Amino acid sequence: MRAGLAALLMLALAVAAAPARAELLWSQHFDSAALGHPLAYSIYLPPGYHDPRGDPPARYPVVYLLHGVGDSERSYPAWGAVEETANRLITAGQIPPMIIVMPNGVRSWYVDSADVGGPGNYATAIAHDLVDHIDAAYRTIPERDARFVTGHSMGGFGALRFALSEPDRWGAAAAMSSALWSRVAPGFQLDEDRNERIFHGSFGRPFDADRFLALRPRAYIAAAAASGCAPALYMTAGDDDDFNAYRSTFDLAMELRETGLAVELRITDGGHNWPTWRERALPDVLVWFGSLLAAQPAAPIC
Repeated sequence: MRAGLAALLMLALAVAAAPARAELLWSQHFDSAALGHPLAYSIYLPPGYHDPRGDPPARYPVVYLLHGVGDSERSYPAWGAVEETANRLITAGQIPPMIIVMPNGVRSWYVDSADVGGPGNYATAIAHDLVDHIDAAYRTIPERDARFVTGHSMGGFGALRFALSEPDRWGAAAAMSSALWSRVAPGFQLDEDRNERIFHGSFGRPFDADRFLALRPRAYIAAAAASGCAPALYMTAGDDDDFNAYRSTFDLAMELRETGLAVELRITDGGHNWPTWRERALPDVLVWFGSLLAAQPAAPIC
């Protein structure tokens, strides 16, 4: 592990070992230049974050946790047990203390869509504006190797997109029950009602299959593999997923491996639902992120 990052993590662990409270802040806001209006996010601050004894105060790795269609920045705090899960894993020593940021991505599919009348430029708003805001406003470790992204369903699509399209910005991505829409091909058509209900115009009105194909995670695999800076990848889905996400997850994982990108693959017991994400997927993903932090290389990859 690099000396600087190792020292910061050790300080965070030492502070968290003392009796301290975690904090979950719901629905914070900041002004996003990419959106032209405020973006909401909830944020988990680990035990020890408010401990004044550190000199300098401890800094923390950050996980960006992306929700699915129909959810918001309040969903993981309300239904995903994010605070309870992080507290339990930190207390047990299974993960180091970390900050978890949960932005409101609306039905954006985590792409920029202002130019086609969609929800707005949410990819830039979250991957750049929000990251810059969090690094400035909170005591993060503002390094690629201490910045991770994960999410479920639409959020899994977004997590893979972010990491594969900008591998120099994200140390790792974990996709849970990803909504990959693998059946979309050139000429694919979607009726107006479904386009609005599912995609909210993120890929145009009417749905533009070519735009979707150019923005989906698969579109960035070759460049990420050739970058010499590939993020660590993890994909998981339940074997009873109502949308057969286990099938598309397996297929994409095999494609990633064929291009030389390493990916951890987990098909677990569960469906496309909060119990699966809350009780299995999210805890396993956080532990995996923790293992990456414990095994940092001596020098930065990027």
